[in-house]
Amino acid sequence: MNVRYHIYKDIQLDRAGASDEEIFLRGTRTARKVNRLRYSFVSMCYHPGRKTLYLGTTNGDGDILVAFNPATGKFTSCGFARSGLRNRHDVKIHKGIWLDEKEDALYFGTATLSPYADMFDSKGGSLLRYRIAARKFERLARPTPGDYYQATCYDPKRKMMYFYTIRNCFGVYDLKARRLVRYEAVESTPHCGIIDDAGGAWGTYSSSAQAFYRYDPARDRFEFPKGLAFPNAYEASDIMYRGAGPVDSFIKAPDGSLYAGSALAELYRIDPVARTIEFICKPFPGQRLPGLAFGPDGLLYMCGGSDGHSMLSRYNPRTGGMETLGPVTARDGTSCFRCHEMVIIGRTAYIGETDNQTRSGYLWECQI
Repeated sequence: MNVRYHIYKDIQLDRAGASDEEIFLRGTRTARKVNRLRYSFVSMCYHPGRKTLYLGTTNGDGDILVAFNPATGKFTSCGFARSGLRNRHDVKIHKGIWLDEKEDALYFGTATLSPYADMFDSKGGSLLRYRIAARKFERLARPTPGDYYQATCYDPKRKMMYFYTIRNCFGVYDLKARRLVRYEAVESTPHCGIIDDAGGAWGTYSSSAQAFYRYDPARDRFEFPKGLAFPNAYEASDIMYRGAGPVDSFIKAPDGSLYAGSALAELYRIDPVARTIEFICKPFPGQRLPGLAFGPDGLLYMCGGSDGHSMLSRYNPRTGGMETLGPVTARDGTSCFRCHEMVIIGRTAYIGETDNQTRSGYLWECQI
C-alpha cells in the first residue's frame, strides 16, 4: 500500500491539544491564526460526474466546505465563510455531506465546537444546500434553536433530512413541506446515521441501553427492535465524546444490509428486515472505527485504530475473510493521527484526519 498526504492549509501548534475542541477553545495569543489555518477533514462526498471530492472540515473561521481534485491534488474553498449564512458557532460539517446528482447539489448541516452555555441561546445549526454550478449556498431551515448537528442523512426520493444533535436529540425535517416533523430527545447520538432501502432512518437511543431504533417516515413512527444493540453497547459509549453513543460508523451494503462500526473498533452487520445483529470482526487493536466504505471490488474497507496508529483493513462479505492492508503512514514517517471519514475512488482510499494534537489534519491518499 502506497500512502501519501495532501495539505490544504497547515499550522504547527506551540502547545499540543487533545482535540479540535480543546484547541479551538484555548484562546491563546495565536487563536486568530489557529482559526484561520487549522483544519480537520471530518466528512466526505465524491461527485463522480465532476470527478471531485467534497470535504467537510472543522475550521474556526467557518471555511467548512472544500473541493478537492484527485487528478491534480488541488484544493478549492467553496466559500461558506463568505456566504452570509454563517453564525459564529458554525465551524464544521461533522458527518454527512450528501450528493443529489439530479440537482447537482450537496446537502448538509452545520456543527459547532462552542461551549454549551454559549450555544444555548443561539439560533442553532443550519440545514443547507450548496448548488455546485452556481457556487451558491442556500439555507433550507434552522429548525432547532440552540442545537447543532453532529450528523445528517438526506433522502432525495422523499425530500427528507434527518439529523442527530449535540444535545442527544434526533430530528426529522420535511424539505417539501418546509416543516420540522419530529425533534425527540433520545439520550444517545451516533457518530453518523443511515437510511435503509425502505426509507427508514436508524440511530441509537437510551443512555443505559444504547440500542438501535428505526424511524419510519411513511407512518411517522419509531420502532425499537427488541434486543437490537451491540452486546457491549454501554462500554462502547462516551468514548468519542461525553454523551456519544456506541456507533462510530454506519454504511449500507449493496445487498441492503447495514454495517456498523463501534467505538471499540468492532464491526457488526445488521439485517434491517429481520432486525438481527451479527458480530463480524475486530479489525484493529484498541478503539475507534470511524471509516467504512465499499470499494468497486465489493469489499468493505475499514479505517480506524487508536490515536496515532490509524490502520486500513478490508473485509470480504462473500467469503468472510479480512485482510490488514497496513498503517496510514507516509514514507517520510508522517502518520494519520485519527481517521474520521473515508471514501474509495477506484483503487484509492481517501481518508480525512481529525484532532491532530500538533498540526492541521491532512487528507490521506492510500493506493491499494
